[in-house]
This record gives sequence, C-alpha cells and structure tokens, in this order.
Amino acid sequence: MRPIRLSLQAFGPFAATEVVDFRSALETGLFGIYGQTGAGKSTLFSAMSFALFGTPTRADQEPRSLRSDHAAADLPTEVEFVFELGAKTYLIRRRPAQTRPKARGEGMTEDAAEATLFDATGIPIDALGPGQSGRVIAEKKVSVVGQQIEVLLGYGADQFRQIVLLPQGKFETFLAAKTDDRVKILRDLFDVAIYRDLAARLKEEASEAERALREQRSLYLARLEERGFESVEALELGIAAAESEVDAKRGRQRAAEAVNETARKVLSEAEQVEKAFAAVDKARQALGDLEAKTGEIEALTRRVEAVTNASQARDLESAWHDAARDSRDAAKAVTEAAADLDRMTKAQQDAARTLSTAKAGVVRLQKVQADLTRLEATETQVGLAAHLQAEFDDAARSDVASKKRLAEAEGACKTLRSRRDSTDLELDAARKAQVVRGTLTGELAEVTQELSKARSHAKAQGEVAKAEGEVEAAEKDLATKTAAEEAAETALTEAEARLSRTQAIILAEKLTEGVPCPVCGALDHPVPAHGMPEQSGLTETFRNAQAEAKKASEARVRAESELGNCWTRLEEKKRVLDEQEQPGRGPTELEAEKVRLDGKLVALGEAIDLDAMAKRLADLKRELKETEVAEAAARISASKAEADLAAARATRDAVVNALPEELRTPKAVAERRVSLLGEQKQLSEALERATELDRSASEALTRAQEKQEAARQSLETQERREKAARQAFLARLGEAGLDEALYDACKAHFLTLKTDRETVSGHHEGLIAARTTLQNARDACADRQRPDLAPIKEAQSDAMHSLNSANAALAEANAAIESLVKFKASLAEALARTDELEAETGPLRGLADLANGKNDLNMTLETFAIAAMFDQVLDAANLRLDPMTRGRYRLERGVEASLGRGKRGLEIEVFDVNTGKARPTATLSGGETFISALALALGLADVVESLSGKIRMDTIFIDEGFGSLDSENGAGTLDQVLQVLSALTKGNRAVGLISHVGLVQEAIPQGFYVRSTPSGSRVEERRGL
Repeated sequence: MRPIRLSLQAFGPFAATEVVDFRSALETGLFGIYGQTGAGKSTLFSAMSFALFGTPTRADQEPRSLRSDHAAADLPTEVEFVFELGAKTYLIRRRPAQTRPKARGEGMTEDAAEATLFDATGIPIDALGPGQSGRVIAEKKVSVVGQQIEVLLGYGADQFRQIVLLPQGKFETFLAAKTDDRVKILRDLFDVAIYRDLAARLKEEASEAERALREQRSLYLARLEERGFESVEALELGIAAAESEVDAKRGRQRAAEAVNETARKVLSEAEQVEKAFAAVDKARQALGDLEAKTGEIEALTRRVEAVTNASQARDLESAWHDAARDSRDAAKAVTEAAADLDRMTKAQQDAARTLSTAKAGVVRLQKVQADLTRLEATETQVGLAAHLQAEFDDAARSDVASKKRLAEAEGACKTLRSRRDSTDLELDAARKAQVVRGTLTGELAEVTQELSKARSHAKAQGEVAKAEGEVEAAEKDLATKTAAEEAAETALTEAEARLSRTQAIILAEKLTEGVPCPVCGALDHPVPAHGMPEQSGLTETFRNAQAEAKKASEARVRAESELGNCWTRLEEKKRVLDEQEQPGRGPTELEAEKVRLDGKLVALGEAIDLDAMAKRLADLKRELKETEVAEAAARISASKAEADLAAARATRDAVVNALPEELRTPKAVAERRVSLLGEQKQLSEALERATELDRSASEALTRAQEKQEAARQSLETQERREKAARQAFLARLGEAGLDEALYDACKAHFLTLKTDRETVSGHHEGLIAARTTLQNARDACADRQRPDLAPIKEAQSDAMHSLNSANAALAEANAAIESLVKFKASLAEALARTDELEAETGPLRGLADLANGKNDLNMTLETFAIAAMFDQVLDAANLRLDPMTRGRYRLERGVEASLGRGKRGLEIEVFDVNTGKARPTATLSGGETFISALALALGLADVVESLSGKIRMDTIFIDEGFGSLDSENGAGTLDQVLQVLSALTKGNRAVGLISHVGLVQEAIPQGFYVRSTPSGSRVEERRGL
C-alpha cells in the first residue's frame, strides 16, 4: 500500500482542511514528519488508520473524540485518503459519529458514522474530490466498507499497527511479547489456519480411534463373561462337553423312534378292523331308515298315478278357458259399438243445426264487402291528412327545440358568470394557502427525518437489550451443559473402572501359577486382583455412560457455539447502535409534533394547482363570451320556428275537418279495415266449417252402424266356440275316470310331478343298494374280533411323546454347540478387528500426538509452522540489525519455561557477539531496544510481503523512538539506522519517520512539518535541499 494523498477536515488539532500530498516524499523514498510535541504529527498516522479501518492508532481512543476542538460547529469531521495497491488506485472517505447544529431551529442533532470506498483507477490524482471520486465499491455502512478494505489489503487494523504503522509508545510491543501473544499476531499475518485445523482434526480422529479400541477390548471380555466363560480355553472345554452330550441324546432319539414306529403300525391295523365293523353298523342303520319310509312312498306312488292321468286333460282345459275369455271380449265389443252409435247419431244432429245457422249469415257477408269498397276512398284523404300532420309535428318539434336551445343558452351564460366569479375568489384564497403549506411541509419533513432516526435508535437499543438477554441465557445454558458434561464424564470413568475391576477379579480367580495369563501372558502372578465381582449389567451401564458422555459433550459444544453466536450478535447490535446518532428528542415528542403539523396540513385541504386554476379561469371567461354569441343566435331561430308552426296548423285543419270524425287518422282507417276483413273471414270460414262438419258427422254415423253389426255377429260365434271347448274337456275327464273336483285336487301337484316320480324311483333303488352294502360289510368282518382302540392309541401317543422329547433334546444340544462355535468364531473376528484397528490407528495416534505438542520440541503443528516462518522473519531482521549494531547483535529464538520443562516457542533472545552468549531482549538499553524492534518490524514486513502475494509493504511509517539513539559524527547508532532505512528505499519502498529530534531533521530534510497555532495546526511540505 502506497499513500498518495491524505485530506483531514476538522480532525484532531487541524481546525480546517489540511491536505498532505505524499507524491514528492515518496519519490525521495525516505522522508520525515516533524513538528513540536503535541502539534499533531502522530495525528496524521491516526488519520490514515481511521480512514482505512475506522479506528485511530490508539485502540483505546473513541472515534468520536477525533473531532477538532478548533473547528467551526457546522464543519463536519472527515478524512479522505487516496492510496495505491499495485496498479490500482483507491479513494476512501470516512466520517465518525458526530453532532452538528440543526438545519432548522435551535439545538444539535447527531449524524451517524459513514464511509465510502471508491475505485479511482485511471482518474488523475489532482482531479479527485467530492465531485469526482471514481466507481463506488462500498458505501454508507462502515462495517461493509471495513470488510472490503481488509480484503484489499490482506490485513486488519491490529496488523496494520504492527507491520505498517508503528505507533508511538507501542514500537517495542512485538519485540517483548510472549510466545502466546506473538502467535496471535503472526497467526493473523500468516495463513496457518490449515495447520491448526489439521492438528485439531488429527486429535479428534485419534481420540475417536483410542475410544473405539478401548470399547472393543472391554466388549471382548464382557461377551465372554456374559456367556459364563473365564477364558477362550474354558470356551473350548464347553464346546467339547456339548459335543459329547449331542452323541448321547442322538442314541436316545433313535431308540424312541423305533418304539414309536412299532406302536404306529399296531394302531394302523386296529383302525382298519374298526373301520370294517363301523361300516356294518352304518349299512344296518341306512337299511332301517329306508324301510321305515315304505308306507309313505306307497302313498306317493298312488298320487303320482292320479296326477299323471289328470295332466292329460290340461290342454283341453286351457282351450276351454281361452274360448270363454274370447266370448267375454266379444260381448264387451258389442256394448262399446252401441255406445259409439248413440254418440255418432247425436253428433250428426248437432252438425245439421250448425250448417243451418251458417247459411243465415250470407246476407251479412255481402254488406261487409260493400263497406270495404267505400273504405278505400276514405283512406286516400286520410293519407293526405297524415302527411299534413307530420309537417305540423316537425314544425312543432322545431319550435320546442329552438325554445329549449334558447333557454339552455341563457342558463349556460348565467352558470358561467357564476363559475367565473367563484373561481376568481378561489384562486386568490389558494395563493394565500400555498404560502402557508410550503412552510408547514418543510417543518414536517425535518420532523419526519428526526422521528425516523429516533425510532431507529430506540429499536437498536431494544435489539441490544434483547441480545444481552440472549447472551445471559446462553451463558447459563453453557454452565448447565458444562456441569452435565462433567457429571457424565465422572459417571463414565466410574462405570469403566467398575467394569475393568470386575473383569480383573474374574480373570484373577482363574489364574494358576506357571500357566500364562490370558491378558498379558506372564507366568508369574505376583499381585492378582482380589474382591467380589459385581453383578452382571456392567457392560450395559458402561455403554450407556459412554453414550451419555458423548451426548453431554456434544450439547456443551453446541452451547459454546450458541454463546459465541450470541456474543457476535450482541457486538453487531452494539456496533449498529454506536453507528447511529443520538436523537435530540424522543419518539413520543416527535410524533406529537408530527401529528400537530399533519393536522395543520389537513386543515389546509388538498394542495391546489395554481397554474391550472388560473388557466381554468381564463377558459371560463373565453367560454362565457362564446356562449353569449350562441344565445343571440338561438333567440332568432326560436322566432322563425314559431311562425312556421302556425302555417302548418291551418293547412292540416282544413283537410281533417272534411273526414268522418271516427276515420280521421290512418290508424283509425287501418283498424276499420282489419275489423271488416276479420268479420268477412269469420263468416266465410264459419260456413265452410259447418258444411264440412255435417259431412263428417254423416260418414261417422254410417261407420258406427256397420261396427255394431260386426260385433254382434262375432259374439254369437265365440259363444258357440266356448260351449264346444267345455264339452271336450269334460269328455276327457270322464275317460280318465276323474270329475272336476278330483281334477282340481290333482292340479296342485302338477309342478312336483317330476320330483315325486324321482323320489319313488330313488327309494326303490336305495333299498336294493342298502341290502347289498350290508351283506358286503358282514362278509368283511367274518372271523374277526372288534378291537378296543383306546389303550392302543394311548400307547402310540406315549411313544410319540417320548420321540418328540428326544428330538427336542437333540435339537437343543445341536443348537447349543452351534451357538458356541459361532460365538467362538465371532470372538476371533472381534479380536482380529481389534488388532487390525490398533495397527491401523497407531500411525494416526502417533501423528496426532506430534501435531498437538507431544514431541521433542513441545510445540504444536501450528506453532511449528509459525516458528518456521518466524525463523525467516528473524533472518530478515538480522540482515537489518547487523549493520545497525556493527555486527554485535543477532536475534534468535529462545527457550520458554513451561511447567518445569523447556518449551521452545517464539521467545526472542539477542545473541551478543561480544560475550558469546544469548540474553533476553529486556536486558537491552533503550536505544538497543529501539534498533532491535525496528529491525524486527522491517524483517516482518519483508517476510509477510514475500509469503503473501496479496499483502504489499510499499510504505512503512515509524512514530518516534529516535531520541534514544546516539550520533558520533556519522558513526553513531542513529547514523547506522538512517543508513539502513535509506537502503530500504532503493527497492521501491518508502519509509516515513515521525520525530522531533533535530539530527533526524538535518539528516532527512524532505517531508512535512506540522506547525501548531492558537487556531489549530497546519501542515507544511518540505522538499529538502
């Protein structure tokens, strides 16, 4: 980073605007900033730090205290800094939070801190300013601007004060820092997070591997204990005993199987004999049942014969019934035909009377036709009268329209005159209200802005209070989770100790002198474990304790993370609150003021467009003039229309009065014609209808007479057919030996005749089959005795039960030996996995120990990486220190005492060539300390720039410290230091010095001089000789 131009306004001791242009000074490479003590030399460096990071060089100084006490109240405090990074040019402009006089009214108002970062590449430096600053990268929010600055530079404010700007009184801090403090500084400068993360990950993975190994060993012994074995050898003996038990139970199972087979055969033969005797009983019962139904079957046989005979007359009965139905239908037809004949006779008589009446209307028809002829002449005159009436109506409408237009024109003139006068008055009132509205609107805008800031400030205060509550709750939760974790770890330790103690006691009870220990393999057992082993369940307790400890640890980590998040949110809320200006009035007071101003504005009404209203008044005046001209024309037109109306009325009345009064309109003539034509049509149609009705009635009467005769003849024929059918039916019954009563009784069984026949036939066939079956069953049981099955079945059941018991015992023995074999195999696999895991994780655990400080150097991987880089820093520093001390001193890393052991960290010792010994830097004199610290800072800048392609150390600033150096005619330490600093500028690097030492000013005349005056300090540029 190369400073180009620094502009300070109302900053520190500078009352007005001071511009420090570094371009000439940078060309010389080595320049100074001089002035009296308190003039403001260090303030220039503080302004650079504030412009870049929002904080002065003194971290304990509040940014709002940077405002100049000499500045005018209305001149804001502001710093503008132009700098280069490589080929890019940037401009940053920043203001702290500050108070200023209100724009309206009395009192002060608070302005929040703000900053803006610009890319000014390509713009001439002299052209840069408020009007032309370049492209905006970030603005307004100071946090966003600060982040962008750190991204560009590659470091923050703390690192800036360590390697770029060495502030007054803090110069030797880095030289005298302890290892931990120096690690914090270097950790931010060098990207070593990867080493820290790697060591942490290795430690976590190694702990997990160690925990897994411990668990697997414990589970191995616990599984043996749960199965009741002290060792693998005892398991082998158990398997051998189980195999012998299987052989014995297999012999008992085979013997039981032979006994069961014999009992099964005896039972099978007895069951066959029993089946034969049971068949005889069943056949005898079936035959008895059939013989018991013989009487019932004989009666059914007789009924079947009677029903069969009766069924032979069913067709003649149907024919008789059909004939009877037809006879009834014929009689009904005769009755209906007689009724139709009476109806047709009456209708013919009515038609004759209607025809007589219609013939009497012929005279009236002739008179109607004569009236129609006369009506045609009258219609011509009525048409003329209608035409004259239309002309009269047109004249009347024209007269009404003319008078209406005249009235409208008169009304429009009156209305326009009224609107012109009222608009003139409104325009005058609106002009007066506009002046008042402008004043109120300005006051309301200022109050609204102030209210918005007050509300934001109150909201930010609430957010801070809420965040503080969350921090307090998170701290309590962390304390609870930490206590729970400690309790869980204690429970885990106790559970593990109890499990290990019990396992040791069990193993110790089985130890035999001269026999190897199953754990360590030793033949001697000098101190075996003693005591009573605890009950089972310890393994489960140990696992539960492990799970609870892991759960508690994870909960504690989450609580720590949440607390960190809460602190971050609280700091952000406080930063937001600090960035806001303190309101002069509270929200309640401002809201009341806003309501008052709003009320006044509402009382004024809506704002009126004065130009539009003035234009509307001019338009009204022009429209009124045009309307007055239209009124005069309307009056002339009304007089002419009135004369035309009188002439049309006289012509129309002359023609209308000559017509009959009832036929003076076309409508009346048309209605008369419609009436006559209707009557003519009615009379003609009535005559035609009466004639046609008489003809139709006569024809219908003739058809009715013919229909009645045909129905009578059909009735006589059907009655004869019905009589013949009945006689044929009765004759058939006689042939079958039945009368009508017996026939009706048999009709109920017509539907079951087939089923009844099958029942009779089936009974006869069943008797024959039952007798045959009984005889065959008796033959099968000849020469045999019926067995008693109960004792035979009981004997077979006992044999089967014995066989099942033997099978179950054998299966149980086989399962036991199979379980033991599988258990043995699983134990071998578990032991192999444990050994494999131990071999696999051994390098990991060793590497984790090395990375986390368990090594010969007692140094973590991160510290080692930093130390390697720090060695480069010391080498670079010694290149600067050697000429400044004439080769006497060299900086090197020392040994730091820690817990009684030597821990080689980042301690710095100075090796004195004169004594050949190294000693602490605290033993150096003031001047030697300044030289060593300067060499270290220069070396640090060299290494940081070389290791980071992003960080550029183009310029270094040093504030005071030269007063402790001596000068001996060009051969003192001051001269040596200035020579080294001058040599730095040959590599395109600039060095700026702040000093009040006269010898320094003489040696480096080019630079700037800060002059203190009663009205504030001023900066003067000096170009040297």
